[in-house]
Amino acid sequence: MTTSARRRRDSGFTLVELILVMVVIFTLATVVMPRFSDFFPSLQVRKSTEHLMAWARKARADAALTGTRQRLYLDMVNRKFWIENEPRPIKEPGRFLPLGGAWAEEPLPDGVEFETIDKAETDTDVKIRYVEFRPDGTSTDATIVLASDNGDRQTLKIEGATSKISIEQATEQQ
Repeated sequence: MTTSARRRRDSGFTLVELILVMVVIFTLATVVMPRFSDFFPSLQVRKSTEHLMAWARKARADAALTGTRQRLYLDMVNRKFWIENEPRPIKEPGRFLPLGGAWAEEPLPDGVEFETIDKAETDTDVKIRYVEFRPDGTSTDATIVLASDNGDRQTLKIEGATSKISIEQATEQQ
């Protein structure tokens, strides 16, 4: 092999080296990117809506699995939400207790608020609304709009007959 051919072969990167660099870059991106989402209000609204959707899905699944009613409470004034269940529906009907642990009250991040909560039920306090998920697969109809201070908005819709939960971009308010 000539000296010029050997230099050409030694001056490039091997496929293994390129793959290793790509793995490092992708790993760093997956660790660093979620931390940047707190700096962008539009990402905070989307992240908060997805988080609320996960809580609604948990309440729906728990209602089906345990055979008890579950309620997702939404506090507009204090900007928080939580789940309560009816642990003893036969002995103590209508008595709901909050879940604890990882499912205790969850605050919305700074700059994100409940803009509107339509069709959800109310208890004694008008500012606290709830969506009830029943063991038969039905729920309360609800439309929840989350918004940021700079006007970014997303809508969480819950269909009563099927308990289908979906997220859509909120339309401009009139």
